[in-house]
Amino acid sequence: MRSLRIWLSYQGTKMDTNQPKVAVSIACYNHEKYIESCLASVLEQTYKNIVIFVSDDCSTDRTAEVLNNFVDSNKNKYPISINIKSQNTGVAENFNSVVEMALNDKEVEYIIPFAGDDLMFKTKVERQVEALEANKERHLCYSNMQWFNSSTSKTILNHFNFLFKPSENIEKVIAEAIIPTPTLCFRRVALEKLKYNQKLRYVNDYLIAVEAALLGGVVYIPELLVRYRKHGASIMDTTLFLEERVDAANYIIEHYGYESSARHFAETARFDYLIQSLNKGNYKDVIIRFTLLLPRFFSSQKWFFRLLKFFSLSLKRVF
Repeated sequence: MRSLRIWLSYQGTKMDTNQPKVAVSIACYNHEKYIESCLASVLEQTYKNIVIFVSDDCSTDRTAEVLNNFVDSNKNKYPISINIKSQNTGVAENFNSVVEMALNDKEVEYIIPFAGDDLMFKTKVERQVEALEANKERHLCYSNMQWFNSSTSKTILNHFNFLFKPSENIEKVIAEAIIPTPTLCFRRVALEKLKYNQKLRYVNDYLIAVEAALLGGVVYIPELLVRYRKHGASIMDTTLFLEERVDAANYIIEHYGYESSARHFAETARFDYLIQSLNKGNYKDVIIRFTLLLPRFFSSQKWFFRLLKFFSLSLKRVF
């Protein structure tokens, strides 16, 4: 693990060592505007046996400075370990690095990977530990989350709602990408065996959640435990994102089977190609792609929601 500096603070007066130890592993990059509020949401947790690990992926803004100041200001709270990388390694490897920091603490029983621009509700850690303690055979749990506008802080919607329902069924977890990955909490043993796939820039979190569910099962908590920040502008390479879903599906088939579910997941890329053609005004291609997808739109609630999204976008282009 390459690092420029490491700041440590191990004066956690809030810790309750009678509880299972939980590591919150935060990966950040250019989060100078958000990392302080993210860390504050961890410090406000009702659960008390927490250690915090942060890996900054060689940010080009003031993230490192903000982290340093935060640690200095919170030395009497939870233990915080920070790694500032000397070169950018990418999202997957940054998460692998910060998870490795947690695994090096042999007392840690549960690990919560978290992005440096999202927020936790106060009971997140407590509820997730309760869920996994009550389901000893399960390796992973997740919850509902609240999307919010980064600029206004206003709530956009709840991830699970009357149209989109959660599930613990592995076929649905694979096919529908059911799990909102900002809400994940892993049993230690899962992350001792699994890593974020560095070949996947955008869907590595989906794949590791699927692999953990396949390894030991998943538990859903029907509560809002995370606020997920929706940024106004996206830097996503749309074509690469579409291709990665096919790659992830092929990886699942090759290593685990579940071909039908994996192919179903890969078809979500076909929907985005449809939207891409619509946005480009390539209506001949839209008709062909829509016709091919028509049966799929009625295969699940989520696909029906995509159909509604397509009609909504189409109407906006007409009017």
